[in-house]
Amino acid sequence: MTGPDGDLQSTEALREVLQGLQRSHEVLKASSAQTQRLLDALESLLTLDTDADPFPRVFASLRRVFTFTHALMLIQDGGSDGEGLNCAVAEPASEEGQRWPLTPLLRKVLAGRVVATVPTAPALANGEPAPHWLYLPVRVREHRGILALRRGAGEPGYTRDHVDLGRRFALLVSHALATRFAHQTVLRSRELHQLAERLRHSEQEAQRNAQLLHQVVDHLPVGLVLRKGDRQLLMSNTVADQMLHRQAGQAFDDRARALLDPAPPPRGRRRADGLSRAPGVQEREVPVDGGEHTLLITSKPVQVFDEAMQLTLLSDISERKHYERELSLRAYVDELTGLPNRARMQEIVAETLRERADDALVALAFIDLDNFKQVNDFYSHAVGDALLRAAAERVRALIRPSDTLARISGDEFLLLIDPLHQLDDLQAIVERVVDGLKQPFAIEGLEVLTSASVGVCVYPLHGRSYEALRRSADNAMYRAKQDRKGSAQFFTAAMGEALTARMETEQRLRLALRERRFATLLQPKVSLAAGTLVGFEALVRGVRVDGTLVPPSEFIELAGELGLLDQITHIVLEDVLAALPRLRERFGPDVQVSLNIAARQAGDVAFMDALTQDITPDQARGLILELTEDALVAAERFQRRVLPLLRARGLRVSIDDFGTGYSSLAMLSDEIADEVKIDRTFISQVHQRPRSQGILRAIESLCGALGIAVVAEGVETAEELDYLRRHTGIRRAQGYWFARPLPLDELLTGPDPVRLPPPRAQT
Repeated sequence: MTGPDGDLQSTEALREVLQGLQRSHEVLKASSAQTQRLLDALESLLTLDTDADPFPRVFASLRRVFTFTHALMLIQDGGSDGEGLNCAVAEPASEEGQRWPLTPLLRKVLAGRVVATVPTAPALANGEPAPHWLYLPVRVREHRGILALRRGAGEPGYTRDHVDLGRRFALLVSHALATRFAHQTVLRSRELHQLAERLRHSEQEAQRNAQLLHQVVDHLPVGLVLRKGDRQLLMSNTVADQMLHRQAGQAFDDRARALLDPAPPPRGRRRADGLSRAPGVQEREVPVDGGEHTLLITSKPVQVFDEAMQLTLLSDISERKHYERELSLRAYVDELTGLPNRARMQEIVAETLRERADDALVALAFIDLDNFKQVNDFYSHAVGDALLRAAAERVRALIRPSDTLARISGDEFLLLIDPLHQLDDLQAIVERVVDGLKQPFAIEGLEVLTSASVGVCVYPLHGRSYEALRRSADNAMYRAKQDRKGSAQFFTAAMGEALTARMETEQRLRLALRERRFATLLQPKVSLAAGTLVGFEALVRGVRVDGTLVPPSEFIELAGELGLLDQITHIVLEDVLAALPRLRERFGPDVQVSLNIAARQAGDVAFMDALTQDITPDQARGLILELTEDALVAAERFQRRVLPLLRARGLRVSIDDFGTGYSSLAMLSDEIADEVKIDRTFISQVHQRPRSQGILRAIESLCGALGIAVVAEGVETAEELDYLRRHTGIRRAQGYWFARPLPLDELLTGPDPVRLPPPRAQT
């Protein structure tokens, strides 16, 4: 039976049982939460990237389990025997790098205990705030450390639960880091294995490359020798061994060593066969095998790693040297005669002058064969070439061994007379050459006669350079040609002045051509029968800066020598074609204008083609090209190539100065001319000269039979005109009696400037 006291006891017992159950439930619940936090922290640590720093993740995991203001990772110095701790990682980072002494308390922690500190009694008695620390031991393999957590003085301290939890967390961290490091070890082992495989493959590739390099070096088209700084042989390929006559496995003999390491030249002298290159590089051309071959040997010091070596390349340049000699011959030797050419002669003279003192005499003679063009035209170019060779041989036989003869162009030679002890010796040498070239030459069964005009100058009297001496000798040669072909002239001061004047004229001529300062004048041609104007001859004049005119005698010959005459002829043709419409309008549609063509131009197919290619058929109807008889000496070439071109373009041909040149009758029979202009030589004073009258009748009769028009040139007096009108059947004439050459504007405007004769009476 139960009384009231029994019921109370039962109720108290039941309450205690329930409270106990509740406490157990709370403990289990807290333990479960702690366990879950520990598992989350472990997962966070285990998922850490292999190469990442683990401690920031450790601190992040700590915050899932504990609350703290500071977290430090202390690592023991030098393993387990260290006497201090270093703060490797901390939050905040300002604590990093601090050194902690290894106190007994910290030794206990390193030994594996979890320690929580509380404020000491003196600190509490003094009221000093003291922080709370929780030290967790961490061990990974042979490394030991302490994970220290700190709470501020005003915060609750760490409890036994925190110690138990810390012990488990420290164990989890140690195991997690150990697992991570073990994984890293496996990865490192795998990486080392892969690295070993790569090294093995690299070594195989290196061996293959070394073999390939050896094969490439051995197949190089040049010899290669590599030696140490002390000249010990390291490598040589097959080509080098062949060039140096070395057997495999043998050392270089004395010949090879002399080629690879030549003795230095005497002090103060350069090696003649050495070529200057980059610093340290030596390049030499060395004849070998008795001069049959030439080696180009190039040596260069090289640094391979830390070892000094000497690299030598050997090339057989025998073929190149052969071609160089051939090119040198072509560049400096005249192919036809075997003499030095212009370029080589210039070098020879310049070198001679450098070696001469100011008082030493040297002479230069300019030799020009007379009438050489006629030899080519009358015989052939083959005979002309043979004549040049024979003339060169003859002059060489007449001069001294110390003298030098060169062919500088066409039929022109230069003779360097050196040494020259006195001027009297020069006269004898030059006369011997002049007389020798007058003797006949037997060429291809022909006896060819020629001569040479020679100009001579002396160094240092007439020039101190090649160019000055050549100009002086050239000027003296032209004076010899003017005075008497087949003679010699010595340069004088007067010739120098003439040369200066010629150069000034040349400059003025070039400037006038550039500025187009030329005027085309027109001299009328009249019909003696009808007393009307039928055409004009175009005559060129130079124009000075002040506007005055320059007669052609002052510049035409020089323009021809300088190659400027073609441009002047183009200018005159342009003026004529531009004036032709106005002339037709003023003087009728049948008016014609004659254009003078020089002898050289007439035989130049390219020039004649370029000159006439743009002439229209209508313009050609009003043009006549006047050629001198000299231009038609080579009648075959003109008739075969130039004349068909002119005929195809509708152009007519007139022979100017007829009766004073060559082969006049032959030209008439070849149907070259449409018109002949009788030279003034036969018109002047014709009424008083029976012989001229006979020649006129003959020309008139011949041309009449061939259907060729005749023009009398140079009619200047009434008596000459009267004779032509009364006693000849010549239909056309021109000359100063009718009109002087006039500008186009003067012809077209104002009173008629042309004096016309009355119509010829019908008989």
